[in-house]
Amino acid sequence: MRTLGVVFNPTKIERSELEAVVNPAQQEAGWSETMWLETAEDDPGTGMAQEAVDRGADVVLAVGGDGTIRAVAEGLRDSGVPIALAPQGTGNLLARNLELTIDNLEESVKAAFHGEPRAVDLGIARWTRPGGKQEERAFVVAAGVGLDAKIMASTDEELKKKVGMLAYIKAGLEALVKDHRMRIVYYLDDDEPQHTKVHTILIGNCGSIGGNVLLLPDAAVDDGILDVVAVLPRGLFGWPRVAWKVLVDNWLLRRTGSELVRKNRDRSRELNYQQCREIEVHFRHPEEVELDGDHFGEILALRVHVEDSGLLVQMPPAAP
Repeated sequence: MRTLGVVFNPTKIERSELEAVVNPAQQEAGWSETMWLETAEDDPGTGMAQEAVDRGADVVLAVGGDGTIRAVAEGLRDSGVPIALAPQGTGNLLARNLELTIDNLEESVKAAFHGEPRAVDLGIARWTRPGGKQEERAFVVAAGVGLDAKIMASTDEELKKKVGMLAYIKAGLEALVKDHRMRIVYYLDDDEPQHTKVHTILIGNCGSIGGNVLLLPDAAVDDGILDVVAVLPRGLFGWPRVAWKVLVDNWLLRRTGSELVRKNRDRSRELNYQQCREIEVHFRHPEEVELDGDHFGEILALRVHVEDSGLLVQMPPAAP
C-alpha cells in the first residue's frame, strides 16, 4: 500500500481542516495511514520532508506558502519522491507557473493521491556570508539579490495577511526611495567576468512572479536553463520604462514570440536578460538575498546552478 506524507504549516491551516479532506480521500484511494508532519519556526519543512522520505512516503503533500513549498522541495531533492502542492500562501508562485488550481484543497489532495509526477528543474544556490561561512539552499522559483530581497525583508507580515500582494507595493516604494545600487562582478557559465552596477539581479527557474507579471518570459521550469535579469533603471523615467517592458513587452513576447517585441525590450540597458546553466556573482559590499520570497540575510558572493529534473511534482490526473 502506498503512503502519503503531509507536511503542513500550522500558521496557514489547522490539521483538523486537512484531515477532513485527506482522510476520506486516502480511504477512497486505498492508501495506508497518512503521515502528518508539522513545520516549525526553525525548520519550514526541509527536515520534515526528509523524514517523510525516510519513513517510506510515496508522495509528500506540501501545505503552506511559497516558503513551505521551497523547503519541502529542498528536502525532496533527488529523492525520487514527488511533491504535491496545496498552496495556502500569498504568492503561490510555483503552483501558478505550473497552472495548478489555487486555494482548492480538495483538488490538491486528489492530485496527491491520483496524479502523475512531472520532472522539473531545481535551482541550487550556494552563498558566502560576510564572515566566510558558506551555505547551500534549493529554490523552485527564483533567487534574488538587491531591491527585491530588501522588499521581502521589509514586507509587513501582518499587512500581507490582510491585503495580500499589495503589501509588497508598500515595501517596494520604501526600498525605491533609498535608491540602493550594487556594484557586482559576475560570471555566466565559462564566460569572461562582467562588471556592472544594478538595483537587483534575479535568477529564475520560473517566468511569472504573480499577478500575471512575466518578469522572465523565456523561463520554463523544465528546460535545464536559468534565466537571469539585471535591473538598473536610468533617469527620471527609468522605473516607468521597466514597468512597461515587464508588464507589456514581456506579456506580448510570451503571447506572440515576436522578435520585434524582443528587440524593442532588449534595446534598453535597464533590463539585461541572459541565460545560463550556472552564474557566479561577487558583491563589493554585503547584500541581502531571497529565495522564493523568503529572506536569507546578507551575503558577499553567490553561485547558482540548475539541477535538471531535480524535483518531481505531482500533477493533477489527466482528464478522461
